[in-house]
Amino acid sequence: MGFEALSRIQKGMAAELEAVLSSSMLPQSVLISGEKGSGRLTAALDLAFTLTGEEEARPYLRSGSVAYIPSRDMMTVFRASISLFRRQRSSSSRLFLIETVRRALLQYHSSIAPLYDGRKIAVKGGSDGSGGKGSVSFFANAEAVDSIILPLEDADDITEEEAEAASAALCRRMIPDFFSIGKKAPGASIDEIRALQDWLEEGTAEKAVIFENPEDCSEGALSSMLKMLEEPPMHSHLILISSHPMRLMETILSRVRHFRMPALGEEAVSAAIGERFSIYGRWPSFEAFFFEEGCSREEKALIDDDASLYADALLRGRTLPADDIGRIFSDIERISGYGYFRTLVEARIASAVSGGMDTGRGKRSWRAYSSMMTLADVYNMSIRTALDLALREAADGK
Repeated sequence: MGFEALSRIQKGMAAELEAVLSSSMLPQSVLISGEKGSGRLTAALDLAFTLTGEEEARPYLRSGSVAYIPSRDMMTVFRASISLFRRQRSSSSRLFLIETVRRALLQYHSSIAPLYDGRKIAVKGGSDGSGGKGSVSFFANAEAVDSIILPLEDADDITEEEAEAASAALCRRMIPDFFSIGKKAPGASIDEIRALQDWLEEGTAEKAVIFENPEDCSEGALSSMLKMLEEPPMHSHLILISSHPMRLMETILSRVRHFRMPALGEEAVSAAIGERFSIYGRWPSFEAFFFEEGCSREEKALIDDDASLYADALLRGRTLPADDIGRIFSDIERISGYGYFRTLVEARIASAVSGGMDTGRGKRSWRAYSSMMTLADVYNMSIRTALDLALREAADGK
């Protein structure tokens, strides 16, 4: 069975999925839920490549039988993968870069290509890398990205010059819009779901589609997804991955087998990072590690300063001027530093309480902050609004 990647971080879940698959008790539609960084996507990809008989292709994520509609920040992980590859040029960092790039490319599936005819992406340095300004269609750009990453599959010894050239070429093309095909709304659209259904109904080969965070989809898209779940085409496998399954319609939940991923603690996260990249330290989450690895010292210092300012105001029961809140939000959004910012704020609250701060004040600060962050996560509240409301609630309760 092909659950090697999942086994490195979630041995129990890998064994459970392997056992269910071996017993032929796995339905065509499944839901894998869990917190961010728990390995939901890793489980979904392992399962999809196993179900389509492509276990050997799993390390490179090269497949025409698996489609993935993402709903996550992939830019931070990409920047970390480039940094690791440039610095280490090891087999692990090379495979991690390939996996990171191909994970983004899985959404560029041939079945939805007609939906993006005529849409273009601005490419840094020009579409041919000559240094001028230029644009190219999203799918043509994706083909160019794949042509850059393909030679790395069989390259054992990579020189510093080769690593730099490949990294620079990828960075020119893999700009923020690349990771969402230019879409403004997260998740699958109605047209994408219908196009994927038509593709699933073709031929007799095993195929799999991974829908991430369907709870973020529009009502119309969810209705189309429900129809697909009610009568899945033969030889098709539908895998939903979700951060907040409680937001899904009961009619969707009733049509999937639900697997719940346990959260990963700091020890498990740090051990997995050490085993894969030979980098040893303490990280509360993979998100924190990727941010630290992929961002510059200036960017990290900026988020650190923002987190200090915000946490201090929260713990003192004070609000911040609108300009400060706006600047913090702008920094977080521009640098994709939301996860790292939260990690720092939470660490500062914990440190203040353990350092002798009045327990009541610490609890009020934490309660105000955590409740608003939960609303932001579960119900897509604006991050800027959530940060401001947490400060106001902490100030009102002091």
